[in-house]
Amino acid sequence: MLRNKLFIFLLILISLEQSFGQALFLVPDTVCIDDSVVIENQSREANTYYWNFCSGNLAYNPEAENLGNQGTLDGPAFIDFADDGTGYFALITNHNSATITRYSYGENFLSDPSSQNLGNFGGMIPQHVQGIQIVNDDDNWYAFIVGGQRDESRLVRLDFGSTLSNNPTAHVFQNIASLDYPADLFIVSESGNWYGFTVNLNTNSITRFDFGTNIENTPTDTNLGNIGGLERPTGIFPIKYNGNWYIFVSNYEGDHITRLDFGASITGTPTGTDIGNPDYLSYPFDMTIIRDCERIYGFVLNRFGDIIRMEFDQGIESEPEFISLGQNSNLYNPHGISDVFRVGDTLYTFVANIDNSTITQLYFPGCDNAIPASSTEKDPPTVIYNQPGIYNISLVIDESTADQENYCRDIVVLEAPQLELGNDTSLTPGTSIEIGPEDDYTEYEWSTGGSSQTISVDKAGIYTLRVTNEFGCTAEDEIEVILDIGVPNFFTPNGDGYNDTWEIPFLRSAPEAFIQVFDRFGNSVASFRYGEGPWDGTTNGEPASADTYWYIIETDSSSKPFKGSVTIKR
Repeated sequence: MLRNKLFIFLLILISLEQSFGQALFLVPDTVCIDDSVVIENQSREANTYYWNFCSGNLAYNPEAENLGNQGTLDGPAFIDFADDGTGYFALITNHNSATITRYSYGENFLSDPSSQNLGNFGGMIPQHVQGIQIVNDDDNWYAFIVGGQRDESRLVRLDFGSTLSNNPTAHVFQNIASLDYPADLFIVSESGNWYGFTVNLNTNSITRFDFGTNIENTPTDTNLGNIGGLERPTGIFPIKYNGNWYIFVSNYEGDHITRLDFGASITGTPTGTDIGNPDYLSYPFDMTIIRDCERIYGFVLNRFGDIIRMEFDQGIESEPEFISLGQNSNLYNPHGISDVFRVGDTLYTFVANIDNSTITQLYFPGCDNAIPASSTEKDPPTVIYNQPGIYNISLVIDESTADQENYCRDIVVLEAPQLELGNDTSLTPGTSIEIGPEDDYTEYEWSTGGSSQTISVDKAGIYTLRVTNEFGCTAEDEIEVILDIGVPNFFTPNGDGYNDTWEIPFLRSAPEAFIQVFDRFGNSVASFRYGEGPWDGTTNGEPASADTYWYIIETDSSSKPFKGSVTIKR
């Protein structure tokens, strides 16, 4: 599930806890470039199938577009999205004016939304308002909000009823004493009970809410204290992985991330681990963590404009690799980042820019390196990738229905060897030459049966080499070794006793060699066996005119004929 479990409409392939539904297929983990990739569909019977073989991938850098202030924003802090069945909505907290903005998108999430400032509900929205999360329970819609400094710190619930388009009523929970400038929050259901968490910026602590079985209950709160070295914590994100709960916290001071390990239940007593990296993190404010196919990624907003990607290649409990995606001119003091979700073949996340009151859309588009790019067949065609990289193969069945299911897998396409044997070469009779590639490979398979990098050849023929690199990918090339029998390219049959015939010394040992001579128009000029004597430059008993002629010399049936030109000079 996602944090708010709402994006049915977005073709979500991303889940906090891995699950295996009825949409399922098998594909190799790794292939080589230009290999034919066979995908085996093991899904249930469905009415529609949509395959994308090169969909948006979080392993690559996103593109960005600043959408501006689409209306009524005033220092936007955090943003959350939902589809309530009637349309698509976003709720945004305005840090400056202590108000809430609602974006209504209608049926097209990527359209320009209508904007409405819902106000501050008679002062119930606290000054310095921060985190917001949309929750659905029993077909009723709610938004929970935290913020406020010191004694003004509070948790607020907005009740929308059956649709987020309604004008909500506000309720302030008065009895929560452990809050002190709460920043981000999340709320989740476990075993029929509702729980929430927030981090307290001023007291370096984390608070847990317990709502019991009804989300409208007044929660009890427990301050879990400072776990894992919290330093002005701001962002918070949960993930359930292999049956265990984890919460990640970004620390605005100290430039690090804290991982809280809760075990099998979100109500457990957590342990804390510092996984920060000050070489990349600089005033990290908010983050989102996502499972995309078999991989886990995190995206952290550094407060002054750049984004850091975390890659958990060895599992969620491993220390991630931090990669800077660089400064982005579309970000202006980024504050909160939304969940990552998929629309069609593209992945999206949205950032609230508190300084200039705008929203930035980050997106990871699909690529065009797969042939074909997509398919609507139940059993997909074979796919070929023409560039190395990590690609995302996704399947959606029964799209846009209540039975819609999604599944995706990553496939690694490896670089093939760049094999070059060079230009064809010649060989003088009675000698040998070495042929082979300059680059090193893991395995060599010559058409001669040889297995070394180079081989020695002394015969007129084509030699083929197949090599394998360290990834197991192969490539082939061939080279033709031509026997240079020393054919003169001209002679002068003028009767002066010098160079009057076309002498080919090598053929003295091959008198059965058959020679044909043609003029430039393809007409036969002469044909003879070399043992009958070298050509004297006549055709049908008459001197051939001074010109260039083409020849074919066949030494035996197993050798490739020699071809070239000879010029008669008078």
